[in-house]
Amino acid sequence: MESQPPTVTSRLRPPLGFHPCKIDSSGRLKLPAKYQEYLEKLPDKYLFVTEFRGLARIFTNGSWERTVAMITDPALRKRFTFRAEAIGGDVDIDPQGRITLPQQLRKELGLEDQPVQLRFYEDVISIYPQARFEEELARTQSFLESDLERLSSMGIDL
Repeated sequence: MESQPPTVTSRLRPPLGFHPCKIDSSGRLKLPAKYQEYLEKLPDKYLFVTEFRGLARIFTNGSWERTVAMITDPALRKRFTFRAEAIGGDVDIDPQGRITLPQQLRKELGLEDQPVQLRFYEDVISIYPQARFEEELARTQSFLESDLERLSSMGIDL
């Protein structure tokens, strides 16, 4: 009997890095091509968008359900999901690769007709208004020296 070569499975990896985009005056966000390609390959195409910690977030690949499932307190879960659904909702990608952000979310976060930066991390796309992105970048930059020392102590010297 002939032995079979080992099967190699490749893990679907979301795009890395920040991607500049613009939300138009109608609240439509054109997703970068790499995001569209990745989302198309996912078995779960459901997208839910809401606000969390001051940023609009697009939950993909079942991440919304996993997040809600971690909330063991029923009263907290009810309040959390009520607010999330009151300002957010399901979104679809149109044939041009755009999603329309819910009106209440846009109003609350001031997300119309402005540049944003997208970051895909752990099945969630965070939408950073340009000013917030620059603030976060400056904040992380202030830790650079100490972070490099800590990484070096862990054996990470690239």
